Amino acid sequence: MTDHWRLRLPHWKGFLIFLIGPAFVGAISVLAWWMFGGVLRPPQHIEMVIPAGTAERVAAGEAVPSIPAKSRFVVGDVLVFRNDDAANHQIGPFWIPAGTTVTVPLEQVSTFSYLCTVHPSGYIGLEVQSRDSLLRTLFPTLVLGVPLGGLLAFVIRFVSRLDTT
Repeated sequence: MTDHWRLRLPHWKGFLIFLIGPAFVGAISVLAWWMFGGVLRPPQHIEMVIPAGTAERVAAGEAVPSIPAKSRFVVGDVLVFRNDDAANHQIGPFWIPAGTTVTVPLEQVSTFSYLCTVHPSGYIGLEVQSRDSLLRTLFPTLVLGVPLGGLLAFVIRFVSRLDTT
């Protein structure tokens, strides 16, 4: 006596198995995008204020909390340095006299490490990233996920038709 074992899947379950591929690759794409610092926000004006007394703090080796040592921006941001200190300051190529404001449009992807008189270390890091879109994750989802889902559906369907004796 021979037992035949068959896994019979309704068509809708086959379709659900097919969707596993795109869902898996899509989840991996979104996770990778997020882990590598994807930025969704629109460009904005960002003001960094050099507070009064900054020169004395830096001379004493103290950090100025209003201006971080490393900052991340997106293309299209406008960075505004406002110097409320009595002393002149320099941040990279930007000379900021006391009581003035300097506006810097950030127009291209780049990473800078500038000499800076606002930090005790003497340096400031600025990173300008491209504006991303979650739609970029659609490409690997379609290119890799759809074939993976088709392969999974094919393998499950093929295995379900095998007889075991």
